[in-house]
Amino acid sequence: MEFMGIDLHTDCFNHCTLDEGTKKKVGTYSIDKESLEKFYKILTPETYVIVESTTNSFKFTELIQDKVKDVNISNTYAMKLISFTNKKTDKVDAEKLARVLKMQILSGEEQIKRVELPPPIIQELRALFSTYKFLGKQRTQLKNRIHSLLKQNLYPFNKVMIFNNKIRDKILNISEARGLKFQLKILFDELDHLEETIKLLVTEIEVMGSSYMKEIEILTSMQGISVFTAIAIISDIIDVKRFPNSKKFASYLRSAPKVESSNNKTLIKSTNKQGRKLTISLLYQSLNHFINSNRSIEHWYDKLSEYKKVGKVRMGTCRRFITVIYQLLKKEEYYRFMDIKNHDRKMHAYMVLLEKNKVNISKWKEVS
Repeated sequence: MEFMGIDLHTDCFNHCTLDEGTKKKVGTYSIDKESLEKFYKILTPETYVIVESTTNSFKFTELIQDKVKDVNISNTYAMKLISFTNKKTDKVDAEKLARVLKMQILSGEEQIKRVELPPPIIQELRALFSTYKFLGKQRTQLKNRIHSLLKQNLYPFNKVMIFNNKIRDKILNISEARGLKFQLKILFDELDHLEETIKLLVTEIEVMGSSYMKEIEILTSMQGISVFTAIAIISDIIDVKRFPNSKKFASYLRSAPKVESSNNKTLIKSTNKQGRKLTISLLYQSLNHFINSNRSIEHWYDKLSEYKKVGKVRMGTCRRFITVIYQLLKKEEYYRFMDIKNHDRKMHAYMVLLEKNKVNISKWKEVS
């Protein structure tokens, strides 16, 4: 039995391999076909491997998982908490990983919670959502720059007016200053191009997410959850069966606070920041739809708002939102207070989109 820690980089990686005794082997390999072939030769069916979670960890794990006993992708934050030394070199990092893995396997006690290896379709969806967020930030920067140019030249337009297409021509011709007109034109052209690109990206995400039609149909039964948001939730959680209860589910989606307790004192701190954040950001935007869909939730929200800060109340509502999502997916049932017409409209529009993009939906139609 061997225990291998791998410190992974963009173009190379270092490994430290420990046996059940005191022997230690170290090495460095490049990430290219020839070097990887040499590395594969030192792997055995009795080798346990641990890789620190980083950008290319998933793809690297897929390369070696069939050649070893097990591959554990470790949580980077957790590794910092149990560091054995303040030294920071590639070889030391690889040895840290190997020692933690050895303790974990030989003791049978989990030292570090492993990171789930997502299936290829989830990895692709997550990559597309990352690009979506990146383009969204660019769009915001363009809008802010247009608003700033008009503001510094004393033109009293608010952001709602600026991005109303009906007065676009008026804004473009508002000044005779050559520099201002030029900047406004290229910025608006760039904004239009970016909007079209984002639309194409959203379509691609919705087409790729059609593999999870059953989950999408369940999630969209809730007001405030579109097909796009439903796919975002799926890409974050992978599979609801991973979570033993709604508390773990809510914590993973960053809606549960951290609690510290000592003696008779209990301190409730900010929300956990170690999970996925895409879902909570999208649900927060559509929170009012969820509140208005259920009178008891609406009453609860109004009552808490009387004596608690709005931010805390909204985050608490997000947690209730997420808890309901967990129960729906776990029980595979529709939302109790669903608007049937609204749900049918969302699913019909999605079916039209899939047919337009030549996705086979006959199996789903038969089931529905």
